Amino acid sequence: MGLHNKLALVSVLLVMLQTIFLGMFSVSYLVQEFEQQLGEKALSVAKSLAKNPIIQQSLLDKQSQPIQSYVEPIRQAIAASFIVVGDSKGIRYSHPNPKKINLAMMGGDNIRALKFGESYISKAEGSLGVSIRGKTPVLLDDGTIIGLISVGYLEHGMMLSISNYRDTFSWVFGITLLAGCFLVLYIAKRYRDEIFGLEPEEISRVYSERKAVLESILEGVVVIDEQGIITSCNPIAIEILANISEQELIGSAVHELLPDYQFIFASDSSRVWRDVEVDIEAGTLILTKTPLMIADKQRGVVVSFRHKDDVVDLSEKLSQVKQFSTMLRVQTHEYSNKLNTIGGLIQIGSYEEALDLIMVENSGYQELIAFLMRIVPDPIIAGLILGKYDVAKERKIDLIIDNESSLLQVPSNLPRSKLVTILGNILENAFDAASRNKAQAPQVTLSFTDMGEDIIFEIEDSGVGMSDAAIKDIFTFGRTTKRAMGHGIGMFLVKNCLDQVDGTLSITRAKTGGTIMTVYIPK
Repeated sequence: MGLHNKLALVSVLLVMLQTIFLGMFSVSYLVQEFEQQLGEKALSVAKSLAKNPIIQQSLLDKQSQPIQSYVEPIRQAIAASFIVVGDSKGIRYSHPNPKKINLAMMGGDNIRALKFGESYISKAEGSLGVSIRGKTPVLLDDGTIIGLISVGYLEHGMMLSISNYRDTFSWVFGITLLAGCFLVLYIAKRYRDEIFGLEPEEISRVYSERKAVLESILEGVVVIDEQGIITSCNPIAIEILANISEQELIGSAVHELLPDYQFIFASDSSRVWRDVEVDIEAGTLILTKTPLMIADKQRGVVVSFRHKDDVVDLSEKLSQVKQFSTMLRVQTHEYSNKLNTIGGLIQIGSYEEALDLIMVENSGYQELIAFLMRIVPDPIIAGLILGKYDVAKERKIDLIIDNESSLLQVPSNLPRSKLVTILGNILENAFDAASRNKAQAPQVTLSFTDMGEDIIFEIEDSGVGMSDAAIKDIFTFGRTTKRAMGHGIGMFLVKNCLDQVDGTLSITRAKTGGTIMTVYIPK
C-alpha cells in the first residue's frame, strides 16, 4: 500500500474516531448541562421555599400537614419529582408519597445544609431513586437552622428527555462523518507531494530526533500556539506539573493553568521573558518564554520551566556574588581615584596628608561594616545594604542608615531571596527618585526594625514625591516613571514577593516632599 493510501486510510479512521469521540462528548456534555440546569432550578425553588413563613412556622410547630398541602401543588407546577421538607434532624415533613412523611430522609447528603448552613446541588439515591437535588437550609432571622428543603428531579426522567435528542445527533454526526471522509481524501491527494521532499523514513528520523532532544532536556518544555492552547510538551514538564496528565495538559488553555500571568503569553507579544517566577499548585516555577517564529511570523511561544526549589540555593549564592561584585566594582572605581590622590600627595611630599587620607578612608568604611554586622547579623541582608551603600556613594547619593535600626531576629524560614528582591528594588527606586530632584542634594534614609510581630523597612527619598495616579499604578507590570527601556518590572516583582511572604507596602508623602515606602513582613 502506497503512502497516499496509507495516509488516506489513517485520516479516514481518525475522522471516524474524532466524530465518535465528539458524539460521545456531546452526549456527555448534554447530560451534564441537563443536570446542571435541573440542579440550579431545584436549588432556586428550594431557596425560595426556605424563606416562606408557612414552612418556617410549621417546622417550629412540628406540623407536617400545612407543609405538605403547600408544597405539593408547587411540585406539580414545576414538574419536580419531589419536594421534601425536613426538620433539623432530617425527618420528613413532606413527600410525594404521604406514607413516607415522618420518616428519615435518604441519600446521606444533608450534613452540609443542616450542620454548616450551605446551599448546594447534589446527586444521590433516595427513596424514589437516583436524583439531582437542590438543598438549602431553613434559617430563622437569627441564623438558627430549623430544617432543610430538598427539591429534586429523578435521573430516569432526565435521561428520557435526553433520548429525544439522540436521533438528531446521529443524523448530524453521520453527515459530518461522510463529509469529513471526503474532505480527508481530497486533502491527502492534494498534498501528498508537499511534504518538503522528505520520505517517510526521513520524517520518522526527524520526529525521533526531536523527541529525543525534548526528553534529554532537564527542564520542562511546552509549546503554545497562537490561541494560547498547549500543543506539545516533554516528559519533564509532566513530572514537574505533577497533578496533571499529558492528556489533560495537551489541548488545555494556558490561561486556565496560569490565569494570573496572561500578559506573559499574549499572542501579540514577541518579548522574550527569562527567569520569571510563577506560582501554581505544584509550587513556584522559574519560567522562560521565547516566541516561536515561522517564516518571520510569530506562530506561538515555547516555554521552559523548572522548580524554583532546584535553584533557590544557587540564586541566593548568586545574589551574594552580585552584591560583592557590585561592591568591588564601586570600590575599585573609588579607590582608584583615592590611590591617584595618595600618589600625588606622596609625589609632592605631603606625606602627612596622604597618611591622614588613608586613615580616614579605612576607619570610615570599617566602622560602617562593624555597624552593619552588629545590627544585621544576617550576611545576605547586610551584604545587600552594604552593596547599596556603595552604589549610592558611586551615584553621589547620601544613603543614611538610621542608628536606631536593628534586625536581629529574622526568621530562618523567611526566604532571603525575597527580602533581597523587595529591599533592593525599593532602594533602587528611591535612588532614582532622589537623583531626579535637582532642587536639593539627593538623599535616601533607610531604617528597619524587627521588634514586635513584623519586620519593618522604611525607605524615604528626597525626590519630588508621587502622584495619586502613580501610586495607584505602581504595581502594574510595565508602568514606570523612567524614560529608559527595560523598566517597569521592579515594583511588580516587589508586589509578587510581598504576596508570597504575606507582606504589605505602605506609600506616603514625606514632609520634605519625597516619598516614604514602608514594608511590613510578618515573622
